[in-house]
Amino acid sequence: MQQDEALDAVELSLIKMAYGGIYDQVGGGFARYSTDAIWKVPHFEKMLYDNGQLVSLYSSAYQLTKNPIYKKVVEETLGFIKRELTSKEGGFYSSLDADSVNEDNIMEEGAYYVWKKKDLQKIIRSDYDLFSKYYNINDYGFWEHENYNLIRSKSDQQFVNMHKLDLADLKSRKDEWKIKLLAEREKRKPPRLDDKILTSWNALMLKGYVDAYRVFDDNHFLRIAIKNASFIEDNLIKEDGS
Repeated sequence: MQQDEALDAVELSLIKMAYGGIYDQVGGGFARYSTDAIWKVPHFEKMLYDNGQLVSLYSSAYQLTKNPIYKKVVEETLGFIKRELTSKEGGFYSSLDADSVNEDNIMEEGAYYVWKKKDLQKIIRSDYDLFSKYYNINDYGFWEHENYNLIRSKSDQQFVNMHKLDLADLKSRKDEWKIKLLAEREKRKPPRLDDKILTSWNALMLKGYVDAYRVFDDNHFLRIAIKNASFIEDNLIKEDGS
């Protein structure tokens, strides 16, 4: 009984984090921490060590429950790591800054990640009404200065039941939305990169890749893990073994 209660508590946290603004709904990966009780607005800094440990945790949760949202979080988070925090030699960089340049060329926290309604309407076009319901472009998702941080409030099954949709159709639409938004976001000036490569943080991310490989049997994860292990062995170990 106590084990069931503990699992319920863990799952509630994992699901709400995956739905929340603390999770990058467009590009994957988690911000450092939230500033509110529903994980809507994070401190937008993204840290390697957080994401490494969360990949391991979500992989273990999937292994135990087979909840597909955990698998999606792992895949998208590792996609973010590969795209934005990995050197060509296979080392992992430390973090991305919370601040970036906004449309007025002023440094502002979260500018890279948040959206204005008018811009979303132009990008998503005919699917905007459904998109806005899914990601709460409303009072629930509103932050400040006309900005919205994408946040979910319902499971996909609940959403399709409410809107009389097919689950596969929703998945296809979501994939299309994310492709469009990621392409648009990459036109913005990105947050500053902290390109330190730290042994301990690389080890946490390496473990994340190994755990993902172990659970999902995806050789792509294994290849990246081996490349990082070789990088650590070749570059981060002194002659005395330290």
